[in-house]
Amino acid sequence: MKNIRRVYRVMVLVLFLLPGMVSSLCGMEVTDALGREVSFERTPQRIVVAGRGLLMVADALYLFPEAPSRVIAFEKITLGKENFLSVVDPSYETKTVLPIDVGAERIASLRPDVVLMKSYMQRKLGSSLELLGIPVLYLDFETPDQYERDIRALGHLLENDERSEEIIAFYRGRVRRVEERGKSIAEQERPRVLFLYYSERGGSRAFNIPPADWMQTILVEIGGGIPVWKDIKTGQGWTRVSFEQIAAWDVDHIFVTSYFTDIDEVKDRLLADTLWTSLRAVREDRIHAFPTDYYNWDLPDPRWILGLTWLASRLYPEKFSDVDMIS
Repeated sequence: MKNIRRVYRVMVLVLFLLPGMVSSLCGMEVTDALGREVSFERTPQRIVVAGRGLLMVADALYLFPEAPSRVIAFEKITLGKENFLSVVDPSYETKTVLPIDVGAERIASLRPDVVLMKSYMQRKLGSSLELLGIPVLYLDFETPDQYERDIRALGHLLENDERSEEIIAFYRGRVRRVEERGKSIAEQERPRVLFLYYSERGGSRAFNIPPADWMQTILVEIGGGIPVWKDIKTGQGWTRVSFEQIAAWDVDHIFVTSYFTDIDEVKDRLLADTLWTSLRAVREDRIHAFPTDYYNWDLPDPRWILGLTWLASRLYPEKFSDVDMIS
């Protein structure tokens, strides 16, 4: 009987202490974009941001005050007019700038507590890091819904859930403002919109449309426009379209972005082209150069909320006359 009571007391003690024991062993768990539970014994203090598309991840990470002291390295950023991180991070000069397409062994030599990267980098880079025993947190940051999910993941990783909710509330408020101002507009009254990415390949220029589930398409829809290309079958990335197709759409508004050519120069070239001046949207002064600062506002970077507000103000200037995109 004494042995039974002793066993019972031990069982009660184990059941009482088990949650704390597990917590101390695991520290924390963060759910990433692939739905995986990534475990950490303690709060990560050495963070590396790597892989293609790291700009979207890094800029979102720097929405948190913990980022400057915890980021130790990131791949070289080639997109944009200037390096935004060098402006917002006072300790930028102490960071390791890794080469583009850096390998797992080089990252491992930095002894990171976690590596952040886009989910599509799992096969190319992430799986190799995981084999080396380095935790990888995959993120997407491609749509407004993914933004909320991934911001929460970063907040949990940094043990600053309060900040993540502040960020989410800010974005929701700005999106709601745009949606509310356009909700009274009937579907048949909404302008038909074309969004184009201008690029130069081999000395010739190309115009490309985004997939239906990309941020650029979503911005047009939330902003109150009808994306005329949405039903076109595209690949997983930008899809080239001919001028004949552009003319056939005969849209009300054309928005143009460019990541490696000055967008104002692009617009000037189009306005000087007799083919383009034959388009109704161009004749009616409804061709818009998507704005940039350090990076383009149409990207799924934290700036997408600026791009949404600006786009809506171009489609419905009378409804956004009180919105000053400069100050």
